[in-house]
Amino acid sequence: MSSPIKKQNLYNYTNYNNFQNIKPKRQVIKLKRRKKPKKNLLACVFALLILALYGYYICPYNYKHYFRPLVLNHIKNKDLKLDAKSYILPTWNYLYNSYFLDERLFVEKAQKTKEMTEIHISHELTDTKNKLLDLFKKYPQLKPSVFVWEYSTGSGFEIEADSVYPSASIIKIPIAFELMRLIDNSSKTSNPINLSDKRTFTDEFRTLGSGDLQYTSANVDYSIDYLANIMIANSDNSATNMLLYEIGGMDGFNRAMRNLGLKVTSMGGWLPDIEGYNKTTAREMSTLLYNIDNPNYINIKQKNVLKEYLGNTRNIHLLKEKLPQSAMVLHKTGNIGTMLGDSGIVYTDNGKKYIVTILVKRPFNDYSAKTLIQDASLLIYNDVKSL
Repeated sequence: MSSPIKKQNLYNYTNYNNFQNIKPKRQVIKLKRRKKPKKNLLACVFALLILALYGYYICPYNYKHYFRPLVLNHIKNKDLKLDAKSYILPTWNYLYNSYFLDERLFVEKAQKTKEMTEIHISHELTDTKNKLLDLFKKYPQLKPSVFVWEYSTGSGFEIEADSVYPSASIIKIPIAFELMRLIDNSSKTSNPINLSDKRTFTDEFRTLGSGDLQYTSANVDYSIDYLANIMIANSDNSATNMLLYEIGGMDGFNRAMRNLGLKVTSMGGWLPDIEGYNKTTAREMSTLLYNIDNPNYINIKQKNVLKEYLGNTRNIHLLKEKLPQSAMVLHKTGNIGTMLGDSGIVYTDNGKKYIVTILVKRPFNDYSAKTLIQDASLLIYNDVKSL
């Protein structure tokens, strides 16, 4: 007879072996295969076209205008300063209103400068405008821009007056204007600037182009009055650079023009500006001439001095060439290979007074631009005189 204890042990042993022999059932999960999307032939062709255009146009452009000047030139010349901002934002050199630590900035004005008074044409001189348009048809290779305004009646007209043109030496009018403003405003400070003050001519200011100052000795003192006069009368580039430095350089000039409300007139290079980096429009140059008489900017003394400078201009072969000897023209000419122009205030022999600016884009040194300006000036003179 077996003991109860032994039977229990045998039972437990049998159950344990049975448990060990049980194998868990595997769950089989059937994965559904995703259907491959059908290829869209049109989408493939479009993608290849985009890729081809990128390789043909965008890559060479980026290489030429960005990679080569910014990277390759720097590798060849370690002293070359990288200026990525001038490539990415080409307008940054003149579209700004502040300058600090060699950095051009956009800042909010603490106080808004009174902008120049705009010229409003009360009545269009349509007949005169149509005569000019007929004249321009004789010169299809030229692109003229004109603004005319008569004082007593407010009559005038414009032709492409807001188109941007190289300013050439006409930029010397706003330089002289800002110089007169600086002298006028400094009279209220503890360190006033006077026309009789001397400035030293150094080799840094010596430059090519018009004017005789470039041929004189360095380290010689000249009065501001003398420099301003030869800047306008002789279109002296070296004197211009000295006075441009006086008003704060190109940065000071551009900031002043923005504050006065002139959105285009700007300088991108010191004189001589052979490449035409300095810009203006016929309307803006006429607006500046109009505001010479505005007492908000220049007092009567400085105004008369500026008009005297403009009356001394020696190049009389554009606006004044075919006018009567009795006509008086206060003006400044501009001449580079691709642009010829003249801007000034004209007094007729019967007491009329008007502003006229004529700018002409031309094939390099095309002489016919000179004839066009002369004929246009005479036509305008005769019509305004008969008002």
